[in-house]
Amino acid sequence: MIRLAITIWLLVVASTAQAKHLHKEKEYQQAWCDRYNGQTEVRLEDGTRADCITDKYAVEFDFASKWAEGLGQALHYSDLTGKRPAVVLIIEHQNDWKHLRKLKRSAKNRAVKVWYIQPKDIGHH
Repeated sequence: MIRLAITIWLLVVASTAQAKHLHKEKEYQQAWCDRYNGQTEVRLEDGTRADCITDKYAVEFDFASKWAEGLGQALHYSDLTGKRPAVVLIIEHQNDWKHLRKLKRSAKNRAVKVWYIQPKDIGHH
């Protein structure tokens, strides 16, 4: 009975976390990658998938609060592809801009290109 309660609680927490976003990460990824003539969900030699690969960049997309994770993944994808690392941060709320500033500060010293995308940029509005 306790396992069932924990399972239900985890499902509620997971669905609540997803519900706070205005759009799915994949929608932002597809819109941006199409705009920059990239290829989405590219499987790499270690089994990971890069969100978008363009002619110059290995690109990771993340919601603003996950900026540090995005930075690490972009560097990893760059190592595997030989392309420049890049992060597209998803900015959905006013409070997200502080995370973009943190990302830019950390990315600057690592030669990581940083862009951002907002809900208005995916064309559903």
